[in-house]
Amino acid sequence: MPQLADEVVVGSNGSVYVAPVGTALPTNIAGALNAAFKELGYVSEDGITFTNGQEVEDILAWQSFYPLRKVITSKTTSVQFVLRQWNEDTVKLAFGGGTISRTAGITTYTPPDPSTLDERAMIITWIDGSENYRLVIPRGLVTGEVESNVVRSAAADLPISFDVTPSGIAVAGQLATQPWYLITDSTAFVLT
Repeated sequence: MPQLADEVVVGSNGSVYVAPVGTALPTNIAGALNAAFKELGYVSEDGITFTNGQEVEDILAWQSFYPLRKVITSKTTSVQFVLRQWNEDTVKLAFGGGTISRTAGITTYTPPDPSTLDERAMIITWIDGSENYRLVIPRGLVTGEVESNVVRSAAADLPISFDVTPSGIAVAGQLATQPWYLITDSTAFVLT
């Protein structure tokens, strides 16, 4: 494979969107997103971290120093980012759902029941020059801790760790067996 500088991807600008699981997902790069997808606003300058991993177990034998086989025992996919804005959409995502009410100019956020699994569909878009990317996650949820420091000298951020789960959601008329997919108009992906 040749070394091609134009295949180095730089996410110079982008957005994160969430919607209820089952919302119609994009199948192309140019079309508008379903209106149910809500943009989450500013993300910290560190951008998005996409992690796709697997655990492999060695099958050993007394007669061999080396593994006889390797077996994939699990796969995980997650997205991490830090939200900079606090509003109805970001707070409900960060804290697993809940309700927002407003009375006489006062807004109250009430966290969800602890047993609630607040699953969402997520789309992450980014632009690199004239090339566009959409990372589509049909189903997942925020896991781990959300720790915000409220101090005088820095933003009170909402750190998000979003774990991806297999969806079974229809994509382009077929059952999605993969927990995520990428859409792009990058010429580096043109099949030869």
